[in-house]
Amino acid sequence: MSESTEQTTLGAELKSVPYLLDDATADAYRRALDSPPRRRLPNNIHSDPAAASRAGFDAPIAAGEQTLAVIAEWLAKRFGARFTRGGRIEVTLTRPVFYGDTLVSHAVAAKKEKGLMLLNIWVENQRGERVLEGVARVRAEA
Repeated sequence: MSESTEQTTLGAELKSVPYLLDDATADAYRRALDSPPRRRLPNNIHSDPAAASRAGFDAPIAAGEQTLAVIAEWLAKRFGARFTRGGRIEVTLTRPVFYGDTLVSHAVAAKKEKGLMLLNIWVENQRGERVLEGVARVRAEA
């Protein structure tokens, strides 16, 4: 159920259910990016352990768009048309996300202005590390 007809209290923290970014999810995302074949990037940090190691990572990392999609999908489910029709999101990726990480999206309603609600948003991994931070705007009323 979306919260599109409910009011969100300023200062209240909203939290998603945990989302496991497992191998099946990662493979589905990679397959979507690999079509058409001209978009394939050989030896990249998202699929090749050696390339990830050369870049300073312990293992291949999820693409930033995949992490962004986790919170965008949650906002769309949570706020419905208040987000999908005129909403906005601005984020910074702050840490790598590894396949096998469990992600939880968070939002705090910070203020209302000009018919919009400003949300401070972030995504944490299972270690409580913020992997994404930013702001989102949703319509204040349905």
